[in-house]
Amino acid sequence: MKKLIQILFVLFVLNQVSSSQAQEFLRWSEEFNGTTLDTNNWEYQIGDGCPDLCGWGNAEVQSYQKKAVTVEGGLLKIKATKEKTGNSDYSSGRLRSLNKFDFASGRVEVRARIPEGKGYWPAVWFLPSEFYYGNWPLSGEIDLLEGKGQEPKNNYGTIHYGAYSPNNRYSGATYTLSNGSFTSDFHTFTLLWKKDTLQWLVDGVLFSTKTRSTTVDFWWPFDRNFHCLVNLAVGGNFLGYPDASTPDTATLQVDYIRVYQSLDQLFLSGPNSVLRLDKNQKFYTQNLTGASYVWEVPADATIVSGQGTSEVKVNWGLHNDNISVNITYQGNTSKLSKFVPALPDTCEGEIDNVETLRTIYWVGGNGTYKAGITNPSKDAVNGSNSCNRYYRNGGVTYDALVLKSEILKNALPFEQGKLVLKMKLYTTAPIGTEINLNMENRSLSAADYPSGRRCVLQAKTKKTREWEELTFSLILRPDLSTPEGSIDQLVMLFAPNTSNSDVYFFDDFALLETPCKELANGVNELNQGFEKIEIFPNPFQETISYKGTWEPKEIYLYNLAGVELLSVQNFNQLNAVLPNVIQGTYVLRLSDGKQLAHIKIVKIY
Repeated sequence: MKKLIQILFVLFVLNQVSSSQAQEFLRWSEEFNGTTLDTNNWEYQIGDGCPDLCGWGNAEVQSYQKKAVTVEGGLLKIKATKEKTGNSDYSSGRLRSLNKFDFASGRVEVRARIPEGKGYWPAVWFLPSEFYYGNWPLSGEIDLLEGKGQEPKNNYGTIHYGAYSPNNRYSGATYTLSNGSFTSDFHTFTLLWKKDTLQWLVDGVLFSTKTRSTTVDFWWPFDRNFHCLVNLAVGGNFLGYPDASTPDTATLQVDYIRVYQSLDQLFLSGPNSVLRLDKNQKFYTQNLTGASYVWEVPADATIVSGQGTSEVKVNWGLHNDNISVNITYQGNTSKLSKFVPALPDTCEGEIDNVETLRTIYWVGGNGTYKAGITNPSKDAVNGSNSCNRYYRNGGVTYDALVLKSEILKNALPFEQGKLVLKMKLYTTAPIGTEINLNMENRSLSAADYPSGRRCVLQAKTKKTREWEELTFSLILRPDLSTPEGSIDQLVMLFAPNTSNSDVYFFDDFALLETPCKELANGVNELNQGFEKIEIFPNPFQETISYKGTWEPKEIYLYNLAGVELLSVQNFNQLNAVLPNVIQGTYVLRLSDGKQLAHIKIVKIY
């Protein structure tokens, strides 16, 4: 079955190319010709990182200076020197392309030669150009070339992601040369970046692949623009510090950096889900000079600005649908689409259930958190297989579980009662235990209470060791100077102002709209102008049947978070896969090239 899904996915990718064969083109290159650094491409970063990020976040011992960066003989040279520079013991150089060249997807090639010597840390790497998911590492990091001066045969390829430090995550692999070293000659380092995949190569040899499944407990942050950084650090947590054997100088040499792209590998960046009727939602793709862009949005959505450009702002409508853009560039045309769930999908519905719908993620806390834990006691209130678990830290009076949501960014609807938040809970704590949910701005809340705490919602338990659904109500608005639309973290306080050390299982966040805004179309109707079709049985256990006046040629299965699970050409192929799909709610997208339908289906056991 796994092989079948892989085959179907390959077929899907091939079918996305509008032209007969997508052509790769050179999007950007830096050849380092001439005698000066091209500041149209690069910005110098200066200093030791203080006061905001002393030691550049890694306890490094260098101060970056312009003088350490030269261009000569067709090479970029960054020279680290043992010399007192301010409070630092070394000088060196660091460059970035932020707001000069930002990109997503493609084939990145770097030809470089790294220095040898304990404590020297050369790197060519990528950081997000906008911290959409939050500060490091929430919005991701990609390391293409990363060396340790004391390991001349090794290169490290790594991604960073996940929760705030010290709960951050990374995943990587090491490439070791069988002959020679990275310090004795130039080598080519390549990153292949696709919508759901990152791959690393050295001299054409693949040595690492990361996919969405790598970051399964979190989101995949590598779906937005990043920029390039080149630097030679000295010392730090990654590799240790220079010693008596370390040369007093070392030079990182870069021959070129090239970014190739093709229309079939571009993707749309934007919200992975929205609240119904959300306004000014930004969607974008790569800004190709000379390209034409024609955007298509659902019938009940409106393009506020940007039609004809690579970026639009959209006022969303009431239901799940696709946003698309047709790109024409250098004689080739491609259509990019992104499925966007509008939540809740009814006037009261789930926005997160751990298994098939994820919009709320753990990013920190005083206690111990784990997602995907087996439901401790299935019952009529919560019959799902999995849930979240949190062991409260009894040594912290105000134990804080910090959550991140892509859609709960505005406190005002909750303060006004227009949106009501619900959550299912199973706990060993006594009846009457308070559960507070603070809607906060992370930066502002770094100051003492009440700074940054826009509002507090509260529920109290009525059961113990049984599942119940809690409804949160507004109890406080501690800091009304915090902008209502600046909420970027949810802080859950289980039994605040106590030494409680119970366990809390929670699941199925839901929103209730008051008053209810009805869907423009029923869930089983086609987009405007098309006849009804029927999917039965629905809910289903194993397979489904189709009845309609036209035959779909493309069938896509999405979860409610908008993640595409598979694509097939007919219902026989779909039904070969459905028995292995877990229980939950999904969306089918059906198309014959002219007509399009989105239908919600429910898998039960």
